[in-house]
Amino acid sequence: TNGLPPPAQHNTVNNDDDEDDEWDKRIRRTGCFKENEELLICHADTNDWRKCLRELTAFKQCMQANKSST
Repeated sequence: TNGLPPPAQHNTVNNDDDEDDEWDKRIRRTGCFKENEELLICHADTNDWRKCLRELTAFKQCMQANKSST
């Protein structure tokens, strides 16, 4: 596995409420929220992680670079 929960377990679209869910809060603390959003949007658009390797690599590199802040 890639360490990410299945897409159904988190929300990439803003709800009517303005509060982040726990997943969003955790990702924001990593400093990689933008990269995560791009990865989730790619997967939602393509329904195939293999077509999102650029986004996955960017997210992975961001997480590795920010490891000490998590």
